[in-house]
Amino acid sequence: MTNITFACPECDTTSRLPLVDSVACPACDWHQALPASVSESQEVQECLVCGCQELFLRKDFSQRLGVAIVVFAALTSSIAWAYHMLYLTYAVLFAAAALDLVLYSSVGNLLQCYRCNTEYRGLAGLESGEPFSLETHERYRQQAIRLAETQASQAKGA
Repeated sequence: MTNITFACPECDTTSRLPLVDSVACPACDWHQALPASVSESQEVQECLVCGCQELFLRKDFSQRLGVAIVVFAALTSSIAWAYHMLYLTYAVLFAAAALDLVLYSSVGNLLQCYRCNTEYRGLAGLESGEPFSLETHERYRQQAIRLAETQASQAKGA
């Protein structure tokens, strides 16, 4: 099913909604009509919330859960190593690697916006998206910082 997860630009409420004729916030009156080019059979070329044309492809998996699995495996194997349980140490590490392989193979992808972090799931042609670029991410992160600093200095001066 095609859906979109976004933070409303007006009230900052996070919502996950099916992608239909428009993107609308259930908490306030903000809404955005979808361009005619976007339908179930076509690709999203730009973010439907902020208009950013740079989107990246990533796995539809909780990054926090992934880090928790790695930390648990590292701690458990370190404790086993400290007690000279070499087979248990390697068993934990190989089990974590096998779990990672299974999750990587079974979890689908999503398209995410660099600017507003809107996530698109279930789109046709999703696999043709570009992979994550740290340079592009850093550019948008720095832009957000400068914008926040400018707004703060303008609020101070007013």
